[in-house]
Amino acid sequence: MNLHMTRTLFWTLAGALLLAFAAAHLAGLDVAIQTALLAVFIVLLWATAIVPEFYAALLFFALVLVSGVASETAALAGFQSKAIWLVFAGIILGAAIQQQEIGKAAFDRLVGRITSYRALIWSLALGGLALSFVVPSAMGRVMLIAPLIAALCDRLALAPASPERTGVCLAAIAGAVFPAFTILPSNVPNVVMLGAMEASYGHGITYGDYFVLNFPVLGAGALLLLPALICRLFPGRIEGVPDASAAQPWTAGQMRLAVILLATLAFWASDALHGVPAAWSGLAAAVVCLAPRIGVLPPAMFKTLNFGSWFFVAGAIGLGAVVAESGLGAALWQIVAAAAPLGELNAALQYAVLVLTSMVLAAVATLPAGPSVFTPLAGTISKTLGWPVDAVVLAQVPSFLLFVFPYQAPPVLVGLTLLDVPFGRAVKLLGLYTLIGVLVLVPLHYLWGRLLGVFP
Repeated sequence: MNLHMTRTLFWTLAGALLLAFAAAHLAGLDVAIQTALLAVFIVLLWATAIVPEFYAALLFFALVLVSGVASETAALAGFQSKAIWLVFAGIILGAAIQQQEIGKAAFDRLVGRITSYRALIWSLALGGLALSFVVPSAMGRVMLIAPLIAALCDRLALAPASPERTGVCLAAIAGAVFPAFTILPSNVPNVVMLGAMEASYGHGITYGDYFVLNFPVLGAGALLLLPALICRLFPGRIEGVPDASAAQPWTAGQMRLAVILLATLAFWASDALHGVPAAWSGLAAAVVCLAPRIGVLPPAMFKTLNFGSWFFVAGAIGLGAVVAESGLGAALWQIVAAAAPLGELNAALQYAVLVLTSMVLAAVATLPAGPSVFTPLAGTISKTLGWPVDAVVLAQVPSFLLFVFPYQAPPVLVGLTLLDVPFGRAVKLLGLYTLIGVLVLVPLHYLWGRLLGVFP
């Protein structure tokens, strides 16, 4: 099936779902049925990208508010969430980093210290992780590093179809995306989960608690597995490594931005101590970046920033709140619970069921939208399993990092496209990584969470 036929099919499905929603609403069918049709319609738009993600979010707001299928409070829950301000801060900080070219300055110093192909792969992965702490947007990180990686491959004379070029590109994308799923503000699914958690249960989780639960096993595991697999699947060697002495000195603006980023990171990491949510620390950092004279991003540039991701996250959180309010999530889980004796399983197997459920959902709805559907279910699931609500919510985190197909994570898809990496090679890497992750990282994550007292 070619691209044109595929898009035509998606448009046909979307049109049919929209008409079905309209018919169900006019016929006065149960709210849960109307919500199900609306949710599938919006998730289809996000999953297939036949329209921009922000437009799908705006369409969601319009359909809910005009039809009255849910309350205004539920539909607009995303705009009342702290998570949305993390996205705002990410947009501003990402723009400041691009404006000051701090990524290029650090990159020029990094590559000059590379001694081999294997060292380059590991350095790129570590560099992506370091960037994840200060750029709270996977898409922003990928867009930032993609031209740098392309230029590096050209400087190293790596042929377009060579294993070395594939390995270098995959290492850069993997480092910038995968470990960051365990750093609270650094990837969209994390933020959507946090927002949906706040909207559904009235509380979230601190930056520090999230990091301690997830990074030691999942984040570090991804950081160790992916470069090792890349070196194994795409072996090679490099010659003519650039000289670090050619790097330009740090500018005053870059130094000021580095101070802002380090201070923001310190506030995020210590939020459990001082009580200031990560969202407000990020907002303060954005304000400082935009401040006249002392800032690092001209205020006039605010008008040029792309806030599409801001509306998308608000829409994803709102969808979760609408699903929860309608009772649809509870009804769906009751069907699952009736089909399988989940209450009779031990806690480890129950955890495995939760991870598997969220992985299937991520495969269908894509990673950014998955938490908006799964998180509102946590309340009903917790009653079935006897688990704390927070434990159920956090059991979905492994599904953020373990997936096979690039379409599930838009930043990965964009990175592969920008760097001309064949999707088949990426699927080969992701498939093997996911298999190992399911067999090794998922059980270790449960045991670590149980040791911390998070999981039963």
